[in-house]
Amino acid sequence: MNEVPANVCPQCGALFRCGMENGDKECWCASLPALAQLPAQSDPSAAKCLCPACLQLRLTAEAAAKAA
Repeated sequence: MNEVPANVCPQCGALFRCGMENGDKECWCASLPALAQLPAQSDPSAAKCLCPACLQLRLTAEAAAKAA
């Protein structure tokens, strides 16, 4: 069964699937560190999640900034 992604990334517009919103025991992002700052949202009803690619980019940028 193919599942339709339920979320749109606020950073890049990609469609992705949030495990928590789809009833999974744990979402794919739970194994990753939390962001220090969540992305700004112009629409408060918008998803606050990033797609896997954008989340990884943000985590990498935060780690680089912390190391500098």
